[in-house]
Amino acid sequence: MVRRNLIISLLIFPLAPIAVIYFTQVMCREIWYANYYLPGEDGGEAEPAMALIGIPLILIAVSLLLGGLTLLTRWGLARWLSAVLRVPLAGMALLLSLTATVFFMGEALAVFSHWEVTIAWMAWLASAGLFVLHQWDRLWR
Repeated sequence: MVRRNLIISLLIFPLAPIAVIYFTQVMCREIWYANYYLPGEDGGEAEPAMALIGIPLILIAVSLLLGGLTLLTRWGLARWLSAVLRVPLAGMALLLSLTATVFFMGEALAVFSHWEVTIAWMAWLASAGLFVLHQWDRLWR
């Protein structure tokens, strides 16, 4: 039972948001290049590198912190204290994941004109919804 919950927890966070970031980067590549790519731009590689490498590393670190909070709660940490620490961490993780995903969409508001953007939004919403439900469960279990 514990092993299955660990695997499900890893699939929900951080792997699902990271997979959505890479999925969006691949799916919306043409839209992103049309809107943001400037050949020869000095330092133009920093933003995609941060979104593809930096943010996933931060999400992994946040997942370790959230896992530590779960462990501390099982060992007797007050639930209210766990909630006070968990909510900002979860909010930061959602914001970082959203930022990286929207960055690679190219035109985040072009939901009706680009099917790729619609699929990317649905993938992010599914990932974020599962993460929120998972964190809600961790608060009350």
